[in-house]
Amino acid sequence: MGTTLRRAHSADLPALAALRAEAFGTDEAEARGWLQHIAGLDNVLVLERGGEPLALLGAVPVDCGRRRGVWFSGMLTRPEARGRGVMKNLMSVCLRAYAQSGYDFAVTAPGASRASRALEGVGFQSAFPLRVVRRPVQRSILAQASFDALTVRRLLDARLHYQPACVQLPEPAMAEMVTRLYRRGMTIVSNPRGYGLYFLQGDTLHVLELQADNDHCADVLLQAAREKTGAVRASILLAENQTLYLGAGKRCGYGMVCFLKERFPVTDVYFRLLE
Repeated sequence: MGTTLRRAHSADLPALAALRAEAFGTDEAEARGWLQHIAGLDNVLVLERGGEPLALLGAVPVDCGRRRGVWFSGMLTRPEARGRGVMKNLMSVCLRAYAQSGYDFAVTAPGASRASRALEGVGFQSAFPLRVVRRPVQRSILAQASFDALTVRRLLDARLHYQPACVQLPEPAMAEMVTRLYRRGMTIVSNPRGYGLYFLQGDTLHVLELQADNDHCADVLLQAAREKTGAVRASILLAENQTLYLGAGKRCGYGMVCFLKERFPVTDVYFRLLE
C-alpha cells in the first residue's frame, strides 16, 4: 500500500486533532487550536497511507533577518508505525524539498534528549542554548512598570529591538501562544526600557523571557513585579549570549538548527518559543 505526502486541509481536522490529542496527551480542543492557529493547517504536512494519516509534521515558515527558514514542530507518528524510521524519512524528504525551494535553514525545539539524537540523524545540530539565572529580587517602591500592556505586535517589535538576529514566528502563531499563556496565568511586565514574561509560583517569579537595556533596567522590571506579586526571588530564562547578568546562571540546551544552504553563524541568533 503506497504512501502520499500532502498538506492538510480543513476536512482532515477531526482526524488530525484526534491523532494529536492521543500522541501528546491533550484534549481535542487544544489539538485543534494548535493545528489551526499555531501551525496553521496549510503548514501541516500529512503522510498518508490507505487514506489514513500515518504521520504529521508541522512546517511553519519563519524569518531570521533576510534568511528564510522553517520551524519543524508537532512531529508525530501513529502508534503502530513508531520505531520504524517513518518520521526520520519524512523529515529527510521535507528538508530536501525546502532546500530546493530556496529556504536557508530549519529550526526545531526538541523536548527530550532522545528526540535530539534522532534529529541529529537528519542533519540538525544543537544551537540557541539558554541560561537559567536564579536571583533574589530586592524591594523598590519606586520601580515603575506596566502590566499586560504590550500587544503581540509590540511584543514582536520589542523582541527584534533587543535581539535583531531573531527567528520570527508568524504573528498569528505568536498571538495564539501568548493567548494560551495568559490563560495559564502569565503576566507581561514592561516599560520603555524592557519587558518580561513571567508566571508566579509561590514566592518565585518564573520568567520565560526578559529583555532590557541593561542589568539595572532588568532589575527595575523584576522589582515592579515584586511590588505587584510579593515574590522575593526570580528564576529567569536568558539566551546564553544575552548581555543581561552576563556569565551568570546554569546553561541548558534548547533548540536545534539544520542548514539547508551554506552555513551561517548562529551565535547571536535568538530562537525562543514561548510554549
